[in-house]
Amino acid sequence: MARLKIGFIPIEGGHFYREALEEVVRGEDLGFDSIWMEEHHSVRDHYWPSPLTVLAGFATRTARVTLGTDIAVAPFHHPVRLAEDVAMLDVMSGGRCVLGVAIGYKPDEFALYGAELEKRGARFEEQLAILKGLWTQESFSFKGTYFQIEGRLEPRPVQKPHPPLWIGGWGELTLRRAATLGDNWIPGPTADLPRLMAGKKQFLDNRARAGLTAPVAEWPLTRDVIIADTDREARDLAERHIMVSYRKEYAGGWKHPFIDASIATDLDTVMKDRFLIGSPDRVVRALRPFVTEYGMTHLICRLFFPGMPHAHIMRELDLLAREVMPAFR
Repeated sequence: MARLKIGFIPIEGGHFYREALEEVVRGEDLGFDSIWMEEHHSVRDHYWPSPLTVLAGFATRTARVTLGTDIAVAPFHHPVRLAEDVAMLDVMSGGRCVLGVAIGYKPDEFALYGAELEKRGARFEEQLAILKGLWTQESFSFKGTYFQIEGRLEPRPVQKPHPPLWIGGWGELTLRRAATLGDNWIPGPTADLPRLMAGKKQFLDNRARAGLTAPVAEWPLTRDVIIADTDREARDLAERHIMVSYRKEYAGGWKHPFIDASIATDLDTVMKDRFLIGSPDRVVRALRPFVTEYGMTHLICRLFFPGMPHAHIMRELDLLAREVMPAFR
């Protein structure tokens, strides 16, 4: 079995940056491979609005881990600004940056930015073309329906031809864009295994139809993780913290594409084939099908949920490094 890369999403939201930084520094010391930041807006004490800013902070205190967005929401970024900010993060980190990006879905966030929900996919396609053009060409001109730009990017990214571009999200069109316009697909933590398997097949079929024959080198996957010394302790933490985000956020007005009130009823329903919750042994067992059946090569552990104590996340990093990593390496 190839070595499974393991990364994590630390505390995010509110004024918890110092705690997040402590987790990140500890994570690198323990041998984690990557650190990720999400993007959501106007959510109290959960999520930060500026993932690239936060990752730039992490870049100054780390030397080895990959730093990625999981994910940035394209409609809230001008493509030139996004290309510049990602290039700067790549420079600051010495070429450790991954841009995970998607089209977003939360109506209140679009209202905050005065951005249109309609046609966001078509705009996204233009944004992707602009990102790649600016990163790779000496000077670049683009005349689309939504964006007209002319000029050059300075400084260019360190990574060649450009930082990896991973596309998140669901739906037929999204999977086609991920297969043909991005370097990879990065499915979110809310999908269960059957949905992931179907999405992967669709993604690979789209690549084949487009005549793309290069093998996909990496299969990243984000999972919601709560690990503790005992199954009971992990379950109690999940009831207190994970279910808040599933009931109040995803199923509570966020208009999430497939987490609604019928799924977010109780922990066992929402957990099945989806979460990694329990003692180290149970987490290892729950993780195996994602490796053997889905083919995951890079696990991204989302560790923070509303109210989850920083001290427990520090403990989880130790448990994951000591008890889970060795089972897959």
